[in-house]
Amino acid sequence: MSNLRNKLLLACVLVVGGASAAQAGVGGSAEKIRNAVQSGSQDAILAEVERAEYLTCPACVETMTDLLDDERPAVREVAAWWFARRPSVAQGFLDRSLTDLNGSDGRLARNAADFLGVFRNVKHIAPLSAALTSGKLSSEARAHVAAALGRIGNAQADTALAQAMSTGDAQVKTAAVQAWLAIREQKGAAPVIALIADGDAGVRAAAAGAVGELREATGRANLEAALGDTDAVVRRNAAWALGQLGQAASRPALEKASHDASPLVASTAKAALSQLH
Repeated sequence: MSNLRNKLLLACVLVVGGASAAQAGVGGSAEKIRNAVQSGSQDAILAEVERAEYLTCPACVETMTDLLDDERPAVREVAAWWFARRPSVAQGFLDRSLTDLNGSDGRLARNAADFLGVFRNVKHIAPLSAALTSGKLSSEARAHVAAALGRIGNAQADTALAQAMSTGDAQVKTAAVQAWLAIREQKGAAPVIALIADGDAGVRAAAAGAVGELREATGRANLEAALGDTDAVVRRNAAWALGQLGQAASRPALEKASHDASPLVASTAKAALSQLH
């Protein structure tokens, strides 16, 4: 166990131990959480941690600290959620996460991004954005960083997300598109349009859906072109998106798509035709 982790645990135990007994949870306990962890069942872990939401539990801290580095995203998230309900306890882990974002260890940076995303604090946008665009982290880590920015949901992240969309990595681009959609009161999808013609079908599908979701009118020509894509999901998303745009100029392209070999694409195109102005 590292010195840093020892210090964090000691600080957390002191703070949690001094909490008011009036905040005690109902039915939860450190032993039940440990038993759930030992069972290996994700559902059991999530249930017991949630049960301990308000539990005054110094003995829980070490177990919860270990869960922050679990390989299962849902487990890491619920552990971060537990700490988020104890702000004075969480500060040391927030500091550690910010340090990990600046390192080169992809696993630690991934976990750090997940932890920071749970807190949804706009002050973390700058360090997350720097980590996303630095290029020194793994694709997985950068995808999780993009997702964290989406969870925070503030437009201050737009510049970094747009830059991430121009990378050569499909996983990062898809995550950036999804995060772009999650930004509150997002203004259009101009940076997403080019991805409708990306080399990866998953990226193309996500981009087409995002352009439709945000009704980015300047993406119409790209969406019409995507109706001829080799991937049926991309064609379906493009047809749906054109219906969201509702531009009469798309009628010929959608009428052709309504006879697509894929029943899903054909039915989506027919529905989209009814939405044109």
